Amino acid sequence: MLSHPALVERSLLTKLDGYSQIEAPEKLSIQIPQYPQPRMPSDMHRSMLDVSELLLLNIDDQSEVEREFLESCYCESGVLNQHSLITKHMLLSRYSSLFPDADGEVEAHPVAGRKNPNRLTPEILTESVSNRPIALVGDVGVGKTSFLKHLMYVSAYREFQKAIYVYIDLGRKGVFYEDPKKMVLDAIETALNDHHKIDIFNSDFVMRVYKSEIVRFDDSIWGQKKKTNFEKYQDKLFERIEELQSNKSEHIKKSLQVITKDLKRQVIIAIDNADQRTLEVQQEAFIIAQNLASEWEATVFISVRPKTFYYSRRSGALSAYPHRVFTISPPRVDEVVSKRLKFAIRIAEGKVSLPRLQAINVQLSGIASLFSVMQDAVNRNTDIQLFLENITGGNIRDLIQFMAGFFGNPNVDLQQIVEVLQHGEDFYLPIHELWKVALKGDSQYFDPERVIAMNVFDLKSNQASNHFICPMILGYLNDSGTHRSKEGEVLTDSILEELRLKGFNEGAIWESLRNLTNKKLIEPPERVTFEEDQDEVLGEKRSSFRITTLGAYHLRYWMASFSYLDAMCVDTPITDGGFRQRIANKIRSHSLRDRHERALLLREYLTEVWDVSDLSTSYFNWRNLCKQCDDTFQKVAKSLARRA
Repeated sequence: MLSHPALVERSLLTKLDGYSQIEAPEKLSIQIPQYPQPRMPSDMHRSMLDVSELLLLNIDDQSEVEREFLESCYCESGVLNQHSLITKHMLLSRYSSLFPDADGEVEAHPVAGRKNPNRLTPEILTESVSNRPIALVGDVGVGKTSFLKHLMYVSAYREFQKAIYVYIDLGRKGVFYEDPKKMVLDAIETALNDHHKIDIFNSDFVMRVYKSEIVRFDDSIWGQKKKTNFEKYQDKLFERIEELQSNKSEHIKKSLQVITKDLKRQVIIAIDNADQRTLEVQQEAFIIAQNLASEWEATVFISVRPKTFYYSRRSGALSAYPHRVFTISPPRVDEVVSKRLKFAIRIAEGKVSLPRLQAINVQLSGIASLFSVMQDAVNRNTDIQLFLENITGGNIRDLIQFMAGFFGNPNVDLQQIVEVLQHGEDFYLPIHELWKVALKGDSQYFDPERVIAMNVFDLKSNQASNHFICPMILGYLNDSGTHRSKEGEVLTDSILEELRLKGFNEGAIWESLRNLTNKKLIEPPERVTFEEDQDEVLGEKRSSFRITTLGAYHLRYWMASFSYLDAMCVDTPITDGGFRQRIANKIRSHSLRDRHERALLLREYLTEVWDVSDLSTSYFNWRNLCKQCDDTFQKVAKSLARRA
């Protein structure tokens, strides 16, 4: 009972306050054979997935079109998104908790701003006097790699062409190296040889590198043999040079010094994706970056995630070194998607050549048409713009992965879209098609482990009012009352006090906070989930929380909608026997009529629980939310009436 894991999970507290004494009823998913019933994709889905992953998700890895892609598709960081469901100030302050005002060691600036679209100007590439690495801090998938490559190929192309530039990917390629230092050294050697045609082990070059050491050797006792026994002198000289160059780190350092002096070229080194490795590797990468900047006089970029930066400053490598910091915020989502789709259409139409596409057996004209359907929807449908803007919380990588996966998802009726297009008609892509993928993934039923959506009505105990703990927390964090700071943060003590006043016990509240954080509907100041904090650097508690765009979307658009409630029927424990049986009778059916009826039943059940629990507040009212989302049920009812 008193074990550390038990304390972390607050199990002692929950036992003492009576929470979880009676377990919740079993979920109706147990009545579904082979739940969640993954769907098999058709040949069309498989082909479309292959092409969409190549043209949308992995196109930035295709060297043949890399520069053209960056010129066509790059979107500026930090442009405020008009469809975000959280406030402008919350968007602007996404990294503020990492750089408290009292901390004078780190000066952080966004890489771009409204008044200054390129704060990280090309001139900074020629500055090595500060001897500090340039840390690019940005959330996962926000575009740190794209920013670095755009800097190289577009915005500072001329400066990079004049420089000795080395790009080091510690992520994908770094997994083959146990020692990050060895990979960095190998990458520098390879870049010099392949991109700049400089062989640092060429005999003539080596003699230039160790010119001063050779002079010193000539003054040594073995140097006296130069005239009397030249062969012996040469053997000993080569032994000495071999000894010097065997220290690869020092040899490369000296080689770069010769290159920069003779060729008058600045050394620029970018260390990317270190945050895809363990914390130990990340901290070692910081130390390497600091050494390269201070001792090698190189301009060094290192890209990191906020949680990595926070951990390292709190307990590791960054605590000892001042860093020059630039933050990278997400670009406009609709602009990213539109540009990617436009570029993919150009490739599919043959306007941009991509050799790898020839290996995929698919009709490219049809691919271009399908991409055009999505592009038209993104450009014109504000519901889709709002959805895409908020479900990924600025993670552009997840957004593009979702878009690419959509075209190959077996829940999407590609055949219907193709048939409409073949008849020369326009196809209007409704929002519920995208919701279906977000709520069910590639399965027949919702599975919380396989999709981005969270079941906010889940229960761990038989206390029915607990269906509304997560919704109440989201509502409280979304409310712009005096309890919330201008950055959107609400003290944890305030959350606990507010929900205790509504009759919820602390164990249930804490469990809900953990679940909401792990599914990224809310976030603490450190931007680290409980699951990610495996080393317990931050401990069990968080000082405050704020709602994310994904949490706001659950609260304002999903929670009471037909699509969401239909999906949650299989995953929501139902404490009322009558409602449970009536929903169970239709749980295996995929007909729209039965899905409509069971979603109505779940809404009615939750409404009865809400009324009995007397939880209504100014910041959350279930009945009002049901009214706001009733049009999603009405649309289904009208569709059923037309079919009758």
